[in-house]
Amino acid sequence: MIRDDVVSALLGMNVPARVLEDFPELPADAEGLLIYGSQARQDAGPDSDLDVLALVTTQRPSTDAGYVHVSYYTRKQLSTGIGTLFGAHLKRDAKIIWDRHGYLTRAVEDMDEVDTKRLLARARSLSELFTSLERDLPKYLPGLLRQARYLLRSCLYAQAIADGAPCFSVRELAVRHEDPCLTSLLASRQPGEATTSDLEQCLSRLRRIIGEFPPSEHGSLEATVVNEWGRPSDILSMAFMALGVTGKTSDYAEVEKILL
Repeated sequence: MIRDDVVSALLGMNVPARVLEDFPELPADAEGLLIYGSQARQDAGPDSDLDVLALVTTQRPSTDAGYVHVSYYTRKQLSTGIGTLFGAHLKRDAKIIWDRHGYLTRAVEDMDEVDTKRLLARARSLSELFTSLERDLPKYLPGLLRQARYLLRSCLYAQAIADGAPCFSVRELAVRHEDPCLTSLLASRQPGEATTSDLEQCLSRLRRIIGEFPPSEHGSLEATVVNEWGRPSDILSMAFMALGVTGKTSDYAEVEKILL
């Protein structure tokens, strides 16, 4: 499916033309395409991005073009989403644009419910990355803030599911929690540079959900990568993303499996 056909289909789904101006060409190995998030739910704000998932045969990093964020998943990567929060997000919100072999449709249908207790426990174990800030700041502030946003957003979504009122809209969660700052704090498009204030705000809210963070086993992000090298783990994947090794924007598709 060529770019113009995709753009035409998205215009028919009421995605604004201004958002689609920079929609990229699809790679030759693309097998399917879907959108998710606020544009798929049709509750997008004026500055909302378009979240796109492309099924491909070769793993590659995510890309950003204007308001369009594209994450590329192989079949193997996407299969790790079963039982995860991201899988539940896709099952609830995704709109499939194109599916050459039907795999994308089947994969989304197969996404199971989330074990929220397990997810929150895993999020707490990953939060050890934030207990060596004296060694990691300011050098790794952008990556640490990115991961703090990811964990906070994930835990808020999981909490909503546990409460019996699933929600994947940050604006709606801000209303529910009577915390208007959440909308800007967790927005996908951030207007300025990373700040320690934003990091502190994310971490304080995260502690309210999962409790105090466990102490770092390794003492710093760099030490985590060195010591975990050769034994792939979730904490290694998170450390890579916090170091900025795997890209700048995507929470999900930069590593071989979906974390939460």
